[in-house]
Amino acid sequence: MLAPSRSPLLVTIAVVVEFALSVGFGLLSGLRKGKFADHASLLVALIFNSIPPFVALFIAQYFIGIKLGWAPVTVGANATWGALLLPGVTIALTIYVVGMRLMRGSVIDAREGDYVRTAYAKGLTSKRVVPVHVARNSLIPVITNTAASFGALIAGTTVTEGIFNIPGIGKVLYDAIIKGEIPTVVSFVTILTVMYIIVNILVDLLYAVLDPRIRYV
Repeated sequence: MLAPSRSPLLVTIAVVVEFALSVGFGLLSGLRKGKFADHASLLVALIFNSIPPFVALFIAQYFIGIKLGWAPVTVGANATWGALLLPGVTIALTIYVVGMRLMRGSVIDAREGDYVRTAYAKGLTSKRVVPVHVARNSLIPVITNTAASFGALIAGTTVTEGIFNIPGIGKVLYDAIIKGEIPTVVSFVTILTVMYIIVNILVDLLYAVLDPRIRYV
């Protein structure tokens, strides 16, 4: 089916952008703890997070799609990556605050770790210490949150699909529930469950890559 294939594209864009925003602004806030950049990043994130997703989607559709004409107002069945950027980025802006705060807290803890102090004592510069020792070891909670976001988004894109006219899993599942099509509902729930399990398995395997202290026997 072509229509349901749009939801994974939408969710992938939203998750990738959400992860990038969480890591980028979380790292900035953690490294600039207590300074203007830290307070400004937290304030902006909280403002976006306080806006209900359907309101943010309508605002983005009106100003960016209609007023400025930078993105299509409706997507349709033949949605491309470019056409899905606006709804995907808008969704990411409303949910990245959790990942950002996790990243910020992890960066602050990592900066106070003995291994970071040892790295500086050996003469390593911040350009080496921050990406290798601070940022890398701070990614685990953010990745865990991203996996949880993926599961929630893949099953909750009905509102986004309705606003931007995106045929996808959410709409098909909603219609099946309304019409009482039990086999369709069971099939889609099973697929979503399998996808969620696979994502979490991949995340668990990624832990060992990010943190050498973690090993699977």
